[in-house]
Amino acid sequence: MTDAKIVELERESMHTLPALSCPLQLNVMDPDEQVWPLLKIKFHNSSQLQLKKLSDQDFLPKGDRQVLLLVDHSVMAPVYDELERKAGERRHLVFMGNPANTALVRRAMRMGAADFLPQDGDLTELWSALVRVSAAVSASISLAPVTVVVNGKSGSGASFVCANLGHALHSEQDKVLLLDTNRRYGSLADYLNIRDKHSGLTEALHKSGEMDAMALAGMVNKARDGLDVLPASVSPLHDDTAISARQCAQLLHLVRGQYQRVVVDMSRGPESWSLPLLENASQVVVVMQQSLSALRETIFLLKQLRHELGIGRDRILLLVNRYDKRKDMSLQEIEKATEIKNMVTLPNDFAMAETCTDLGRLVAEEKRNHKLVQGFNALSAALQPTTSNAEKPGLFKRLFGH
Repeated sequence: MTDAKIVELERESMHTLPALSCPLQLNVMDPDEQVWPLLKIKFHNSSQLQLKKLSDQDFLPKGDRQVLLLVDHSVMAPVYDELERKAGERRHLVFMGNPANTALVRRAMRMGAADFLPQDGDLTELWSALVRVSAAVSASISLAPVTVVVNGKSGSGASFVCANLGHALHSEQDKVLLLDTNRRYGSLADYLNIRDKHSGLTEALHKSGEMDAMALAGMVNKARDGLDVLPASVSPLHDDTAISARQCAQLLHLVRGQYQRVVVDMSRGPESWSLPLLENASQVVVVMQQSLSALRETIFLLKQLRHELGIGRDRILLLVNRYDKRKDMSLQEIEKATEIKNMVTLPNDFAMAETCTDLGRLVAEEKRNHKLVQGFNALSAALQPTTSNAEKPGLFKRLFGH
């Protein structure tokens, strides 16, 4: 490939491509690498597509979010035979070859190919095929609403709120997953008295492109009936293993298809890799307390959410934790300063909260009719999904374009 061709492709890759309805992994079998270098240049910026190079000896992937791209080559005859034998399996297959070879086209149809593209054609046609695959996948999956809980100021109680809110949201019909995104300092597992962790969020993120529902079930930890947790990973401080927003988007799509509610503990604030969680959140719960310092930091966070990430006020719920009506700062003053009208309060009972934290128990398990339980039930009611599930544009989509 000439330098001029590389520059041309890199310039083209910056153009906005239509968004995929859900993240996909594109598994490419291209023995002579006729297409693979072009794919890496054209699609490397995509936040929704993960590329993986396969050999003709590798396992043939299948699953809702897995797409297999075959670039025709004589050494791939055994792969074609196997795909024909397994044509009844659910698999998204795209074929690239010579359209004039009618025998090859017919064979691709027998393999169950979703599309047959010319090998020397425009890669935009391949992206269009992926858009169709992702639309079909999304149409077959009911995606759970996502609630992100974040501290307006450190120490405001987001993790405690997240654990008890997850319990308040679950029911016999609705199974809830709690995600602890605080990669090194997460505490959700301790709040729920989980000692033997199956796995952690970092491991799940690294495997997100290849995981299916069964693999996910082996990674989550059962906290209570109807309430599962994917805890933070215990990682050393020198571990600089990169986590990408693409991996986060893929994992989020998988868990939303397996649960009825997803609650995210983002108590230490958003990071670049976790932006898809905020992008897909139906509600962002900002936890604050009645103090001037907490108000100042909460206002700063709200500006980031609204002006940098494009999250509208209608998607933000302000939770005033440890609320005491005798304090000088009133709810009216908080509303005026933050410009957020959607507000819920949790009463102040530090002794009960400390007891539950120490024992790894939920407030409802300590005292069913406690005022904090009533507060979490009120918060749960305020977070019921709205009828509109339209995507909200934000920084993440504006940055990557697709």
